[in-house]
Amino acid sequence: MLNIGECVIYGSHGLCRVQEILVPSFLERGKEKQYYMMISAVDAGSVLYVPVEGAEDKVREVISADYAEGLIDEIDEVCEIELPEGKKAEPVITEIIKRNAADEVMALVKSLRKIKAIREAEGKKFATLNERYLNMAEKLLYTEMAFALETDKDEIKARVTYELSMLPLETA
Repeated sequence: MLNIGECVIYGSHGLCRVQEILVPSFLERGKEKQYYMMISAVDAGSVLYVPVEGAEDKVREVISADYAEGLIDEIDEVCEIELPEGKKAEPVITEIIKRNAADEVMALVKSLRKIKAIREAEGKKFATLNERYLNMAEKLLYTEMAFALETDKDEIKARVTYELSMLPLETA
């Protein structure tokens, strides 16, 4: 069971803090059960109600500071994700975001940022859909990493973006 004040990763909602454990008033009489009331750090002001029963399958611990540092320091070793062209990439991307495993999300960010850099180098636009998913993935990843490293999300973004800019665009 989670404790009040504990921070966890709740699927594609990302970093959340357990605000309260309660029986919400919106439940039907006779169907009362306990819920975690969680406050999202990713979507400011967003409140989530998660049934206590079964929650352990939907939440995970926040990555450690060492793991977060390792993701940045070894970004050149993170395997890129082979994404299909256009809309066919959407199911692959949404599945990664839904699982929200930090290493997979970092691989997605790396892959989408590389596609963006290549498109810009060719004088082409980066697909709006890809831009939206890149923003979503970065928001999830950088919020968790910033929490783990006790720093600001923008600082994490700057570090990751810099490290990625140092990598060659061509594939070996």
